Amino acid sequence: MFVARARAQDSTAARALPPVEIHGFVQTYYRSGDPTIKDGFRLRKADLKFSGVLSSRLRWRISFDAAKALALTKTVVDVQDSLVLTDAGVDQRSRILQDAALTYSANKALSIDVGQQIVPLSLEGTISTSAVETIERTMFIIERSRAVGLGDIREVGVSANGLALEKIEYHVGVFNEMGEAAGTVDANDQKAVMTRIAIHPNPYFQFGGSGGFQSGPLNVHKERTAGELQFRNTVITVRTEAMSAVDGPLRRFGWYALTAVRPNTRLQLVARYDDWDRDIHGEASLLNATERAFVIGGSYMIDVSAKVALNVIRQTFPFVSTPRDGTIILAAFQAFW
Repeated sequence: MFVARARAQDSTAARALPPVEIHGFVQTYYRSGDPTIKDGFRLRKADLKFSGVLSSRLRWRISFDAAKALALTKTVVDVQDSLVLTDAGVDQRSRILQDAALTYSANKALSIDVGQQIVPLSLEGTISTSAVETIERTMFIIERSRAVGLGDIREVGVSANGLALEKIEYHVGVFNEMGEAAGTVDANDQKAVMTRIAIHPNPYFQFGGSGGFQSGPLNVHKERTAGELQFRNTVITVRTEAMSAVDGPLRRFGWYALTAVRPNTRLQLVARYDDWDRDIHGEASLLNATERAFVIGGSYMIDVSAKVALNVIRQTFPFVSTPRDGTIILAAFQAFW
């Protein structure tokens, strides 16, 4: 009898709960020709996003990327010309949790996000993965061998977002770090302030920039500066961005120019030139070398929620004596709902 009552109460409570929206994105690709990686398939994205309404002004969301591989952070010391592992721990950025935030909508011009969220850096870094024109994002976002990426990264904090005067899109937030501390507590007392402003003079054209600053001693001092320009309608997208970064003594700079053409609602052709210097003071090896890439390709919507894509990437390292240039082919299948 007690079990029956409990089930009845649970059923009533379930009917009273607001509906939950479920969205997802899965991307699998085959990569060939990269001199640094063996050819093969990769499950690159397996995103699940849950969201719902708590009240007329308050929403919640939580998302996961089940394709992430758990990684370790290691601490080593040099002992008699040998590296000795002294400590190891889970890299919190490699956990599958993506977003976990509450959104309070004060009015049409202002909403407040609290929790783990995408930071307001770069235009392409805030575009959903399913809508990016190429299979992989630009290099200053995806390349993270030195410090953290410069877009499409998440951090814990609070941000204000909205549209002022119906033409000025703004995002400004205070976060623990600039992406290094996602899923953890802050390792220092300094906080990172990041902002992005985009002006929309008409429905097709926008321009603006983003930036970030974190004060403190050399090992925690960080700066970000970026500019963006885009024209987009139903037929064509033209976009360019430049991003510079300061991470203590490390200086980085990248930029790209992209054009995408849509002859019809199913087909999209794309070309992008990418230039990325992961350390402007060094060209000794692939760890700090300037990399350039020219991408051409296209995608085809096989139905309203799935598409196939093919990208050919010519990758060069013009200032490194040991040649590691290559032509990479990416073939991807992706679906979203």
